[in-house]
Amino acid sequence: MKQALPLLILLLAVLSCTKDQVLVPDNQPPNYEGIPLIKIQNYVNRLFIDLLAREPLDDEMDEFVQELQLAKLAPEARLVQVIRLQTDTSFIVGDTSYQRAYIQNLYNQAKARTLEGVSDSEIKGDAGIFLGGAYKDSLVGNWEGYTEKMKAAERLLTVIRGRSEFQSGQITYDRLFARCVNNSIYDKINMNTVNFVNATFDNLLWRYPTKSELLEGFNMIEYNLPATLFGKLGTSKDDYVEILTNSREMFEGLIIWSYQQLVARRPSSEEAGLLLPDFASHRDIRLIQQKILITDEYANF
Repeated sequence: MKQALPLLILLLAVLSCTKDQVLVPDNQPPNYEGIPLIKIQNYVNRLFIDLLAREPLDDEMDEFVQELQLAKLAPEARLVQVIRLQTDTSFIVGDTSYQRAYIQNLYNQAKARTLEGVSDSEIKGDAGIFLGGAYKDSLVGNWEGYTEKMKAAERLLTVIRGRSEFQSGQITYDRLFARCVNNSIYDKINMNTVNFVNATFDNLLWRYPTKSELLEGFNMIEYNLPATLFGKLGTSKDDYVEILTNSREMFEGLIIWSYQQLVARRPSSEEAGLLLPDFASHRDIRLIQQKILITDEYANF
């Protein structure tokens, strides 16, 4: 008994110094073996439709599927393909390039969300009417009318220029949305100031304004009175749009928009909270899409 006691003490000492092992249930790395070919093809098909607004050609389908199979469907391989569709400038028959088709699709989606999908020709037509009116005002010396009509025409034309400026990196996606809600066509769709404030909150932030926000926005736009929105002071409609589209709520709205477009649901509070700080800094919609498009939820693997 005396000999066993020291051994027992030594054993207890060793055990007390051993770090606890924490076992997390259901934390096995995903196994993508056995995923049916049809699921891989469906994933590639969805990528092309969601990013380029078209289905892949047969040779594109074969190439993308083979790449994924060789990489055993790893998320890293999916990311390479997503980035390629977003950024590749190599010539593609019909699209000019993947990048151009991708930018065109985002441009069309922004107009669909805010301007009921109005065509560029209609936008140019309305701009031409304002330019014609401005010319007539200049002939009779109505310089106030001339200035207002020129501004109205320019707001419309900046929407169209937004596509190429977005592609070249001159503006970010939030700036394109800002242009889409600050023009005469958007005003016609959402007539009167109350409707305009409600519509901009709904289209951009995915919620309606509180009574206080509606009042502040109304006073800013309708009467050019000093008003505060999201902690910033404004005195005009242009100020209102700038404040709204440069807010953290706008950036969260674009995250919501991305989830709704790609997985047909709103992000959880945790998902939005993880993405928002970085997105508020870089404002690159491509990075948000990449996070979603490589998930097993999107791929249905």
